[in-house]
Amino acid sequence: MKKSLILLAVLGLTLSVFAFEYKPKNADTNPFGSNIQRIQTKEQAAQPEMREIKTLAEYFRYLPAEVHRHWTPYKANVNYEVTVQFTVHRNGTISGLQIVGTNYPAANVSVLNAVKSCVPFQPLPKSFSKDSVKAQVVLEYHKQ
Repeated sequence: MKKSLILLAVLGLTLSVFAFEYKPKNADTNPFGSNIQRIQTKEQAAQPEMREIKTLAEYFRYLPAEVHRHWTPYKANVNYEVTVQFTVHRNGTISGLQIVGTNYPAANVSVLNAVKSCVPFQPLPKSFSKDSVKAQVVLEYHKQ
């Protein structure tokens, strides 16, 4: 199984795309690159280190990684992709959670549950002047 996700952030007229590809949680490689330590135990996974996010770019690296960390993919014999959209408010709460694209509806609940289990997200960066930002996260499942 290979899981991927893409975050689309809509900021006014600017559309930023952040794509990430992940291996299963028990993979031997670090999916985040060499500058972040891999979580080794369930206790550490339940209590990730929280640090202040200073820029919107950092926030958009954090947001899809956090959704992915909470995602238990719906096991299927097909590849699928689910796109979820929501608004993140300054304090990390969300509103408007909805599926905006799917090619395998049976997987929708697992994606919605992943987002809900993240709430509240970390607050938006102080350097970001708006009170909220709309985001889309695309989660992909690839059968093996």
